[in-house]
Amino acid sequence: MATLAARAPLQLPDFMRPMHIGLALTLLTSAAQAQTDFYNTDRGRPLTVEDAVVIERRAIELQAVPLRVQRAGPGLTSWGIAPELAFGILPRTQIEFAVPIRFDQSDAAGASITGAAGVELELLHQLNTETQFFPGLALGAGVHLPAGPLGPERALTTFKALATRTLPWGRVHFNATYTPGDALLANERGADEARWLAGLALDRTFPLHQTLVGVDVTAEESLLDDGAVEWRSSVGLRRQMSSRLAMDAGIFRRLSAGTPGWGITMGGAYAFARPLKNPPRPSGVQVRPTGSQWTGVYEQFYLQAPHNFVFRRNYPAADRLFNAFDYGHAILYEKLWTRPQDAVALLEDVEYSKLTERILNRPPRLPAVEDAIEPMYARLAPEAKTMFEWAHILHRQVYDVLADERLSPEGKDREMARLEAYYFTRRDLAFSRHPKSMALMQEQPYSLAFRNSFPKFNGLIWAYHWLQVGLYEPLMVGTTVTERQAGVAATVARFRQMTLDGPNNYPVVMPMTAAIAPTFAARYPTIAIVFDNLHSLHDVISDILANPMIPANAKRAEILKAASAYRDDTTEIMTVEAWLRMTGHMGLHNQGGPAVGFLPALPTPTVPRGFVMKHDKDGNPIGEHHDHE
Repeated sequence: MATLAARAPLQLPDFMRPMHIGLALTLLTSAAQAQTDFYNTDRGRPLTVEDAVVIERRAIELQAVPLRVQRAGPGLTSWGIAPELAFGILPRTQIEFAVPIRFDQSDAAGASITGAAGVELELLHQLNTETQFFPGLALGAGVHLPAGPLGPERALTTFKALATRTLPWGRVHFNATYTPGDALLANERGADEARWLAGLALDRTFPLHQTLVGVDVTAEESLLDDGAVEWRSSVGLRRQMSSRLAMDAGIFRRLSAGTPGWGITMGGAYAFARPLKNPPRPSGVQVRPTGSQWTGVYEQFYLQAPHNFVFRRNYPAADRLFNAFDYGHAILYEKLWTRPQDAVALLEDVEYSKLTERILNRPPRLPAVEDAIEPMYARLAPEAKTMFEWAHILHRQVYDVLADERLSPEGKDREMARLEAYYFTRRDLAFSRHPKSMALMQEQPYSLAFRNSFPKFNGLIWAYHWLQVGLYEPLMVGTTVTERQAGVAATVARFRQMTLDGPNNYPVVMPMTAAIAPTFAARYPTIAIVFDNLHSLHDVISDILANPMIPANAKRAEILKAASAYRDDTTEIMTVEAWLRMTGHMGLHNQGGPAVGFLPALPTPTVPRGFVMKHDKDGNPIGEHHDHE
């Protein structure tokens, strides 16, 4: 219960410290693979107030080392731990189970008691995903059951309401809880519970450093019949330590009259999911192409498998570049949406220089939280943002499979089939498995606005896409570990060569997977098609945001309409043969050149930058002939 986390300090007695250390070491060396999101705060981790975002569907989060120390007055100190397990059981719905254990020094004479402080169960449902007009809202209910010498003497039920609002500089959260029932006596176990609690929190994220800081203020009325109200303030920090572990620390102090009370919290959250042997069948759910601001889109945990994060371990330099790419895509959309009048100067000068001179040379060690980089765009079109994130998860898991030296070629084929099947279970997010024609990207009323006004940044994005699909090829064609390592290093070096004189060296047309990574595309064509559709929609949304002919109040509807077209299996589709034919006519040298076996010099394009190639539904060029390479 939130009230217990706020009021009842949880302690680690001397006899349990070896257990505590052993549990921590077990977690840090566990084979389970997961991605903990430090951006989503929990109750008491690190503040009393939490955000209105639940964990991803299918995710399991273990609060395994949450130490809490509190000094309530002279000689009155409490210590404890509260192991907690949360599970994303349904879309936007989590359940939590906790067994707090406390050590209370109950008076100045040193009398103390140690033991369990009850059992807590809670259900939390997120009503919606935050948009421009609606904050994120969540409702929950929990019960604190009698158990152990420090648990309540009767079951206490608590209801809670949460709200989160994102602003350009950070987030604001509001929490309210209420516990009905008769008042408790001062000496009754559970007397430290709250009748009601209300709290307000502010937090700010530093996404390139995987760090969040926050402050809150809470007021709560005791469940005792005296009706005393206590004010408290907290400050805290939460930081991503690895792909699987986030750590937090906080300090709180009582602001009410009387003896000042203070305390500290520290702990870690470890996330994973139960592996699936057979992914479920795809659902028929579709996000409607509507401008409505109330949306129920939700995130889902990636497919749990032994190969998770293998690419990060085996190819850290290449993997870190992807984290820089995440920043580049996110800051692009944010500036186009929030600073349209200044976007050319900001993106073509300030952000371009920041990316090419700083971030690409010193990429973040872990993936950035794009919500914190593009807070306003993420509220404009959370459906499209979540589509991208779901496809990017597939991107990264494909690298992991291909980089796992423990898997045979047949084993990799099986894992790729599992990834593909799991990806398409989210028909509300998955890109179509059918190739889309270039008409969706180049022949709409808003098309070409971005590439024409932002040639440097557009070229950099295409260079990103070249590397993202290009890195599959050395992993596919290398016959030994040494060859694969050398191939990946060479492909990364070619990308960096592009950025040395970026505007002149970047691809002049959008790179296509079948051209840049032909071996990969031939073996896994459906996944290659998904990635081409993904990269095409990236350009479409850039055009919608950059085109001043589309008013601001119409951009959300246009983005959702385009996203729907890229998900469905009917709009502007091509056959695989036509897709391959079109890819060939676009020219490999125009797309940045091959990802393996290339010559030292960069390829010479056969068409000028900004040239628009048009093809019919059979992949044949319309009008002017283009070289087939």
